[in-house]
Amino acid sequence: MPPRQFHGPGLRTMRRGAGLTQADLAKLLGVSKTAVVDWEKDDEYFPPPERLPAIAKALGEDLDVLFPRYGPPELADLRADAGFTQSKAAETLGTTRVPLSNAERGKKPLSPDLFARVASLYGVTAEELAAAQERSRGNVAPAPVKVPVPPRGLNEKLHHLLECRPKVANADVAAAVNHKTGARLEPGDIEDLRTRTRSAEQVFAGLPIAAVRDGLAEALGVAPFEFMDREEVEQDVIDRLAFLTDKREGGVSVSARGATRGVSPEMVATIKELLLRNSGRRK
Repeated sequence: MPPRQFHGPGLRTMRRGAGLTQADLAKLLGVSKTAVVDWEKDDEYFPPPERLPAIAKALGEDLDVLFPRYGPPELADLRADAGFTQSKAAETLGTTRVPLSNAERGKKPLSPDLFARVASLYGVTAEELAAAQERSRGNVAPAPVKVPVPPRGLNEKLHHLLECRPKVANADVAAAVNHKTGARLEPGDIEDLRTRTRSAEQVFAGLPIAAVRDGLAEALGVAPFEFMDREEVEQDVIDRLAFLTDKREGGVSVSARGATRGVSPEMVATIKELLLRNSGRRK
């Protein structure tokens, strides 16, 4: 597979869009018209990788847009992206092709002196060149995956929702919480939450947390459990299912059956019944 993706018909469309004939593009690139004709036929005739930067420049397109690469580059890719053949790069660096060839094939890394000069010639950082060299040697370390951490706790969840809803007025949020709790919060209290000047624990100190959640949910257009951690939501669901199961079983408590935590068979039956009822309503 080529280091970059190439589509001949796409090149033809881009050339025409740039108002260039095949002869025009060939002249700009210093190649024969036949070469351009071949490149535009189909993907079988792929331009030399080191020609791609010049092609992109001639067409007024970004290299990564016109010829995208799927995957991180190796040494040969960095050289091609800089527009150098291996011979031309060696000549510019004042060396032979051997050290570049050895490094690109993963046989021997670049010497410290040559390493610095190659990075400069290719227009990359030392870190980028080192990573490409490791990939050329077959040492491909998986890129660290950054898994977004969902906000936890009332303070983080509330701040996140306030950021997502900048048009919700502070006065409306304060009024909704006051209505549910009987408090006397001011718009400035909510602004403190937006700017993290004070935490939710400080602003809502002494207020019933359930009522605070109800007020916030009403103002921000979400369910009250949005302000609860997953464990709290799960426990709340289990408690409610235990209540429903108790009623469904005619007053026999779940705890009497030894299921003080978790989902008992009776709860499963209750869940199924509720799902069936809800499904019928949706129809």
